Amino acid sequence: MEPVNFSEVIAQIDVEMQRLGWTMEQRREHLKKNYGKRSHTLLVYTELLDFLQYLVSQPTPPLHEILIAKINVETERLGWTIEQRGEHLKKTYEKRSLTLLTEVELLDFFQYLVSQPLPTLDEVLIAKINVEMQRLGWTTEQRRKHLTKNYGKPSHTLLTEVEFLDFFQYLVSQSAPTLDEVLIAKINVEIGRLWWTKNEEEQYFITTYNKPDRTLLTQEELLDFLRYLESHPIPEDNSELYAEYDEFQDFSRYSEESDKIITRMSSEDLSKVLAKTDVEMQRLGLTTEQGREHLIKTYGKRSRSLLTEEELHGFLTYLQSQPNPIAGF
Repeated sequence: MEPVNFSEVIAQIDVEMQRLGWTMEQRREHLKKNYGKRSHTLLVYTELLDFLQYLVSQPTPPLHEILIAKINVETERLGWTIEQRGEHLKKTYEKRSLTLLTEVELLDFFQYLVSQPLPTLDEVLIAKINVEMQRLGWTTEQRRKHLTKNYGKPSHTLLTEVEFLDFFQYLVSQSAPTLDEVLIAKINVEIGRLWWTKNEEEQYFITTYNKPDRTLLTQEELLDFLRYLESHPIPEDNSELYAEYDEFQDFSRYSEESDKIITRMSSEDLSKVLAKTDVEMQRLGLTTEQGREHLIKTYGKRSRSLLTEEELHGFLTYLQSQPNPIAGF
């Protein structure tokens, strides 16, 4: 009796899988469904032969199907999200879906993916953390507070790999938020974008819904409020800060000592500098309250309009020196 040659059968199975463009996941699902085993190494010889014969009997799929299967394997290897793939396709081929690519474009995209090195552990974890944050509806501010509270670090760039993994596992363990929680998180983002104060928010609730607090709003009212906020463009200036500035335009009302504090910049120059700080704060995702806290801590003043010309330019320089926050972080 000839010895059973498992390695030869397994090698032929590998060849057939490549011909069909099967992924490891497809093989695993087929083995589990037909033999109750998740790996070909658990199959007995007769089962291996049966699996091989099944693969041989399958017709060779069209080239574009094979390429799509191989692309899926590569994107999984690189840890790409569907959004990342869509953005790359739009930028490179002006198409957002694999099914819209020609065979030449599919082959080009596949070769591009193959040429990319494996991401580092940090890069893989960042991608997975971004997915989990989207699932939970977390904002950048929520992430920053969590990192500061649990690791004493305000940014993911300061975490060790162990801390990265711990943070990821924490996110995975959290149950998906309710619709109300998602709506409130989105409302917080919009309020920050529009520079709304707590008083403005409360006044709107009372006027519109006859309720003083968002916790009293129904789900329908929360959705209505979110749509209202999203319909408004980013303000060109901050009315609160400009109102504070206007209060100090009559310099005759102040003593000579106070006059030394308030530098007499022209309205045009002041508007330009304030506008630039607005742009930088929006770029960094800073709220009005965060900006005010920095001014109090650094200059002992609650408003930009109370800064001297040198201090105002110093504040602008500080903002411009801060790096862009990474998308999703």
